[in-house]
Amino acid sequence: MNSFGRIFRITVFGESHGQAIGVTLSGVPAGIALSEEDFYADLNRRKAYAKGIN
Repeated sequence: MNSFGRIFRITVFGESHGQAIGVTLSGVPAGIALSEEDFYADLNRRKAYAKGIN
């Protein structure tokens, strides 16, 4: 699991030998428009790390 930020915190997680990956957000200020696509780069990086592709 990797976490970034202090007030607006993003946590990216994934299974080292499985298919599941995801992201959790906390402290997101109201009114910020976010979509799944906003996190694809982070999720793909986590997916590669979980598979041992660095």
